[in-house]
Amino acid sequence: MVRALSIILAVLVTSCASADEPKRQIFADSFSFLVIGDAPYNDDDQQMLFEALPQIKSAGFPFIIHVGDFKGGGQPCSNAFEERLERFIASVAPTPVFYTPGDNDWADCDRFEDENTGMRASDLDRLEGLRKRFFSTPISAAADLSARRQDRLPENSAWQYQGVFFMTLHVVGTNNSRDWVAGDALPRAYEAAKMRDEANLAWLAETFASATSQNARAVIIAMQADMTDIEDKPEDIMCDGVAKTDDHACDAFTQLRAAIRDAALAFDRPVLLIHGDTSPFTLGQAFAGEEAPTLWRLNAAGDAGVGRTGQPYGTRDVALVTVTPSADEPFSAEGLLSRKKPKRH
Repeated sequence: MVRALSIILAVLVTSCASADEPKRQIFADSFSFLVIGDAPYNDDDQQMLFEALPQIKSAGFPFIIHVGDFKGGGQPCSNAFEERLERFIASVAPTPVFYTPGDNDWADCDRFEDENTGMRASDLDRLEGLRKRFFSTPISAAADLSARRQDRLPENSAWQYQGVFFMTLHVVGTNNSRDWVAGDALPRAYEAAKMRDEANLAWLAETFASATSQNARAVIIAMQADMTDIEDKPEDIMCDGVAKTDDHACDAFTQLRAAIRDAALAFDRPVLLIHGDTSPFTLGQAFAGEEAPTLWRLNAAGDAGVGRTGQPYGTRDVALVTVTPSADEPFSAEGLLSRKKPKRH
């Protein structure tokens, strides 16, 4: 009788201990999601998205990332383009779209005159409009994604899927909005740029800290700017102002590139940076001198057309990205429609 009672007590203790322990999550070996960028600029891009829509809706992708530039840089900024993006987001619902702004969407609006004032358009006023339209309400996504926005910079978002942590960072071309500032007072533009830098670095650190503490399988960062396309900018000189032209001897991505490298080194698991901004559809580990063994970079499909010499460039497509955290090459991609593979860089 004593022995039987001991067995019963042991079973009860074991059961209680098991109930108190967190359940071990089981994740798929790999999963896929979609990336759209630099589109739609024109009717060809619109047609491409129209052709992709049936696959997008039927395949049940967990989410879509739009890495900015929902209009061409040669088009004046207007509410009509923003409304077009809203219609696209609605057309793929309930699949959530995580959008991060591009320079065409606000930072290059001052190339044109404001239709109401006749003066150069204010980039910062356009940005505030984007924030009100796209980032002023909670993210519409399934609860299991744990999606949230950064308080200081609401266009920065973070979410989780299959044990992988995702984040967007508001980083744009035009030297991260430091060059060609024509529609805003330079001190105001510089303060806004500094605030974005500080918020981006804080969001990067916070998300990696959470990923580390929760033993994430990988981290994926999405932004618009190609931080490796610095042309003749000095890589080690951070901007301490903004300029009315591009004759600006500084590289506004210096601090963030180094911070991403350091975060990847400390995390020591797969990290992928996804961006648009430039036309080559490429995947590899080149990172403008800030490489790390586990850090990868995907220049997404989307920016495509015909150049001034008549030569076609880029890949007009939606990028299908697959994540396999345990693989030697944990990230892969291909065109959703064309099945074209990115070149290695």
